[in-house]
Amino acid sequence: MRITDLVPWRGSGRDVTSRSAPPNPVSGLQLDVDRAFENFWRMMPFPFAAREGLPRADDVRVDVTDNGKEITVTAELPGMSDADIDVSFTAGMLTIRGEKKSDHEAETDGILVRERTYGAMVRTVPLPEGIDPDSAKATFRNGVLTLVIPKSLQLQADTKRIAVQAG
Repeated sequence: MRITDLVPWRGSGRDVTSRSAPPNPVSGLQLDVDRAFENFWRMMPFPFAAREGLPRADDVRVDVTDNGKEITVTAELPGMSDADIDVSFTAGMLTIRGEKKSDHEAETDGILVRERTYGAMVRTVPLPEGIDPDSAKATFRNGVLTLVIPKSLQLQADTKRIAVQAG
């Protein structure tokens, strides 16, 4: 016996069937339907956020830019208002918290429909040393939070250019 005789597709012409194949067509259909539903639910990880337009923490888009004099942090928070947002700075970390509650009640033809939704997110962004959080300014407009945090004057004054020489 050679080693190639043990490999199914190189053996003695034996018919190899898949061990994972369903025993009948109905089982195969059931597996296909199960896979379709699993894929559908994977695309919708948090249905209330999608329905209400509330961002999840991992969905919050944050841009951080540094122009030398100040750091600008921009965060997209659709569906929130300025009253829903809390911004804090502790130990070099900028924390953006958002919490949105919604109660909706409607009565038609003697049927009362009451819906309550809740969404919360926290996003933490590390910032470099030498900034002045006491002089920071935050604005919220059209679902976009913009924070402008100036660098300390001492840090700006200490910046020195170093010439790079070839060779």
